[in-house]
Amino acid sequence: MTDGDAALLEELRDMWTTYDPPPPDLVATMIAAVAAAELDDEWEMLVLMRDSADGPVAQVRGLGTSRILYFTAAEGWSLDAELDEGQVRGQLLDLDGDMGAVEIVVETSHGQTWETTLDDYGFFAISAEPTGSLRFTVRRDGHSATSRWVEL
Repeated sequence: MTDGDAALLEELRDMWTTYDPPPPDLVATMIAAVAAAELDDEWEMLVLMRDSADGPVAQVRGLGTSRILYFTAAEGWSLDAELDEGQVRGQLLDLDGDMGAVEIVVETSHGQTWETTLDDYGFFAISAEPTGSLRFTVRRDGHSATSRWVEL
């Protein structure tokens, strides 16, 4: 961007804020509209709360190569996942309802996808060795929650 472009954009910004500013309650109105449409249920995100790669290496035998990821959802349930030597294992916690009707999808940025269902206790296991970045999707009752990409 040249200096002339920057100056023109600054003039346009000043013009809009002076002569046609956004209504003062625009942000609050948009948040209320999204909440009323229940879009947060359709676009729910699994938020990464803990990643073992970010902490110190445990000084114990075993599990030296595994990586533990812990996600939470806005509804209060969580997903624990462990990646270790060709396996992706985990458990869905604090979810009310039929665990057998829940699908877990593991997807890589390279286009690989693995799907499985949960057992009666919320556990899952997938034979997979994902590379690159991955994300998890939890599907149930026509809704889904997807995590952001996690770099491996």
